[in-house]
Amino acid sequence: MKTADWALVISLFSLVVSAASFVWNVWSKFIYPKPGVRVSFKMVQFISENSDDVPEVLRLGATNMGPGEVILDKALGNFIGYFGQTTRYLLLSTLWDYPTHMDLTLGRLGAGFPVKLAVGESFSAYLVPAHERLAKGDYQRIGFTDSFGRDHWAPRKDILEALPYIREACEKANIDWRVT
Repeated sequence: MKTADWALVISLFSLVVSAASFVWNVWSKFIYPKPGVRVSFKMVQFISENSDDVPEVLRLGATNMGPGEVILDKALGNFIGYFGQTTRYLLLSTLWDYPTHMDLTLGRLGAGFPVKLAVGESFSAYLVPAHERLAKGDYQRIGFTDSFGRDHWAPRKDILEALPYIREACEKANIDWRVT
């Protein structure tokens, strides 16, 4: 092969890569855009003026970053096996009408679901802080699933920062969370 033949082959390969890139960009941005959801997991406190008792609660929050609406179905966590495969899921039961009721959950899939979020809107699901299963810390991720079955997870850093507060709340409530 001569130099001109190599130049033609490289040019054709570049054309194929460019065309595939163009088709992928059009597909992902205009034909089938997926909304991005930013999830956070924190231990928060609500302070009121007339109360000395500061209630603590776990907040699992989601913000729709666009480009379209998203419907969140449930709050969940998952466990990862040795080789990176998902082994099982943990459905989280959220508090109903927080902060009015600190101990009332509604159904097994949690209160307030499904929730529809437009672009830029946020949603917060609240969990009891003395949560024996979460205190064990053997789950890898926590977050939401949407109506299309896609999972949106909180950063692992958020889970590791909240874990000591969850364990402290369990000890205050005399809940034995230690792995046996």
